[in-house]
Amino acid sequence: MYGWKYLFAVVLILYSAASFAAVPPLIDEVPENSHAWNRFESWVREALSGRAPYGFRARDAALASRLAEKKLYCQLAVSMVEEQVGKAEKAIELAERPKISGDSYLHAGPMLSDLAVTLDWCGKHLSSDQKSRWSAYAEQTLENIWNPAEASWGGKSHPWSGWSINNPGNNYYYSFLEATEYWALASDSARWIELLKKEKWPQVASYFMDYHGGGSREGTAYGLSHGRLFEIYRTWLRAGQKPLPALDRLAKDSIEYWVHATVPTMDMVAAIGDQARVSMPVMYDYHRRLVLLAKSLAPEGQEARHGAWWLRQISLKEMSHGPDYRYDLLPVGKGEKPVRLWYYSPGAGHLFARTGWGRKALWLSFVAGIYDEDHAHQEQGAFALYREKWLAVTENVFTHSGIQQGTDVHNMLRFDAPGGIIQQSHSVNSLQIEEKDGMLLIAADLSAAYEKVASVSKWRRRLEFGRERVEITDEFIVNDGTKAVWQINVPEEPYRRDKDIVAGDLCIRPVEPVSPEISILRWSDVQRKYETFRDGWKVELRGASGRYRVRLMPDGCKRDS
Repeated sequence: MYGWKYLFAVVLILYSAASFAAVPPLIDEVPENSHAWNRFESWVREALSGRAPYGFRARDAALASRLAEKKLYCQLAVSMVEEQVGKAEKAIELAERPKISGDSYLHAGPMLSDLAVTLDWCGKHLSSDQKSRWSAYAEQTLENIWNPAEASWGGKSHPWSGWSINNPGNNYYYSFLEATEYWALASDSARWIELLKKEKWPQVASYFMDYHGGGSREGTAYGLSHGRLFEIYRTWLRAGQKPLPALDRLAKDSIEYWVHATVPTMDMVAAIGDQARVSMPVMYDYHRRLVLLAKSLAPEGQEARHGAWWLRQISLKEMSHGPDYRYDLLPVGKGEKPVRLWYYSPGAGHLFARTGWGRKALWLSFVAGIYDEDHAHQEQGAFALYREKWLAVTENVFTHSGIQQGTDVHNMLRFDAPGGIIQQSHSVNSLQIEEKDGMLLIAADLSAAYEKVASVSKWRRRLEFGRERVEITDEFIVNDGTKAVWQINVPEEPYRRDKDIVAGDLCIRPVEPVSPEISILRWSDVQRKYETFRDGWKVELRGASGRYRVRLMPDGCKRDS
């Protein structure tokens, strides 16, 4: 069926040599008097009723069986994986691709890890025929993932793009890594373990070797895939493999990154890159999961204490959806509030700053870094501002799709040519940060973002943050016919008050030029194919010959500073 004449024999040999329970579980034993365990087991028992709740996985049942030693849980896991494999076999018989290959094998990780842990932890509940069929299916999946041009099902060629099989910075890669690792450990396959040890994990380590600061160039939504990476790496370590210093550092850095990327009200995070799940970057299980897993990799030190503090302060005190209940089995530990008021990740190119750690503090995000991922936006030089609510934020959070990537939706200097908006196409690697007289001074040379565009030869942005204000200075050089438009997107309707613009609690004060041309756009009036702008406004300033300077104050222009 899978197109390999010798496949069954090879797999049976591998499986017979396998050591029992080679895939380590999330935890080794149930914590005493654990609310998290009771909640998780109730979730599993609900699935036993014959109608599994949304998001329930065979892996949940297998883990519950491993920890509670209840046969019924294993039987449930086996039936779920058997259904997956059976449906795949039917598709193959019809010369179709099975579900596991969908969306460029994006879901191969969770699907194959379900199979692997069930085979490993519940193997005594499987027949020899099931073991053979499952193994053949898993082997063919991995062959197809890592050899996309030769991919096949049932002897019929089904090549695919090979998207991101060599890009450890992309969320797809982590799915492929998960599929390979869990199957390698469950089957004790020397071939796949060697691939992981000699090629795939070294690829990850190499990518993050010079990547400092945590976070992801995919942004704050797709960057949550690092939670998956940490879980895969944690499993690798618990299986007795050697640690990778670059991943250990990434775990520590990631804790600090997310602590600082969270707004002071602790219910949202910075809106950077595509926000495809929900457009508004609200706190969710994935954030909590990532920090719990990062802490489990770095349980000691200041970062771990900051992570524990964050876990107790965020709006999500425990997982809100059943598929993530199992991660609350990981310990939180003792917390410590951070002291430092700003954090910069040169790896991701994201900076976060605040005036304090209270919930009414003023908070800033700023982007200036490497632009090399599809889910990243043309937002080099863009900022967001928050105090108790969004004061200035990308219009992307008010879109239906959450994937508006253009410069027009971000808080930045926009360059317009006669043919339309000039797009960013390159990375920025020049950012200087200085603390002086109670202010944080941020200076970015953003010219490289327009390296391919002859009409924009210079853009430098300087932000002065502190004392309840932000002052932004932009210096630019453009050719005749190209216009530089200073823009800020705000959630509340702006209006003119003398020379100022007021948008809710935000005062926008043009300083240079003193009297620019001011226009206000209501985003819901914009018609764009396949997109809906549900709310928000944009303020645009025009008329500067080479320099804009604008002061932002979260007091509604009540003071003259």
